[in-house]
Amino acid sequence: MAKSNESHTEAEQERIDAVNRYQRGERSSKICKSLGRSRVWLRKWIRRYDNFEKSSNKEWFRDESRAPKNVHRKTDSKVEQLIINVRKSLMEGKTEDTKYRCIGADEIQFRMHELGYSEDETPSMATIKRIIKRNGM
Repeated sequence: MAKSNESHTEAEQERIDAVNRYQRGERSSKICKSLGRSRVWLRKWIRRYDNFEKSSNKEWFRDESRAPKNVHRKTDSKVEQLIINVRKSLMEGKTEDTKYRCIGADEIQFRMHELGYSEDETPSMATIKRIIKRNGM
């Protein structure tokens, strides 16, 4: 049986009570009707509880984050580091080649093309600007 505790929100307590009622043998349609919930909702929490018994997750009744688990189109860290290094070298301006050059995103993009990066491998100007800003340059 799912343990009931006073430190839960109303929604969490409702989930715990619904699963307890189901485990005592009460029909799911009756539980759902009395709570004003769908059978899908009840099955979700029963499934969560069943998975909880198999794992060590003691808070099966809590809402899970809906935030993405990973960033879909994050710039590769190697490319990001290259952009930072190119920006630093342009800012230093030690060589004749970089002495009088601009240091903006368009110049970094141009330098990446010079280094052999294709059009597809080179980030957009907006992405380069965001990387520069994020790194405080």
